[in-house]
Amino acid sequence: MSFQQKVDPSNHSDVTYRIALLGAESSGKTTLAVELTAALCEMGYNAGLVPEFLRSWCEQNSRLPNFEDQEVILEGQLALEDAAATRFDIVVCDPAAITTGFYSLEYFGSDLHMEWDLLERYDQLFLCDIDFPWQADPLREGPMARAQMHTTIKLYVQENEAHFTGNIPLLTGSTRERLIFALAHLDLPEILP
Repeated sequence: MSFQQKVDPSNHSDVTYRIALLGAESSGKTTLAVELTAALCEMGYNAGLVPEFLRSWCEQNSRLPNFEDQEVILEGQLALEDAAATRFDIVVCDPAAITTGFYSLEYFGSDLHMEWDLLERYDQLFLCDIDFPWQADPLREGPMARAQMHTTIKLYVQENEAHFTGNIPLLTGSTRERLIFALAHLDLPEILP
């Protein structure tokens, strides 16, 4: 659907053009999200970044989440996206909300949060590859966990690509290469004078 025609069925209002990043830990999602948002702003778009709710949740609760926390985390991510959509014409979501579902599946063996509408809420999704060295972070598990999560997400995308409205390209290479590729694949509205 075009930028002007997309309607949110819950409130029947025009919604923001949404870009979301999929990927395992340490796959460059946050770095790319910051660069992509800045590039869109430099191009004249009213663009904003939607940060990862999980990170702030872990900091506030001083722990990693349990399965029982997954619903709160998913709702928190969706709330951040929806709040940003009231302020910006384009939002870059780091990460896509369905990421909570991938972690529920991988860590808790539950597909409860793997809902199709979590993908359909975005105008464009990108999958970030793990083609550079893993970087340590207090919330990250390690290179093997990153590789396993990447495989889980990639297989899900490949097995279900017929259900998606658009395609989900794999972003590889440096941040600059990913940025150039992502910008070239966005179907952005024209900026009117």
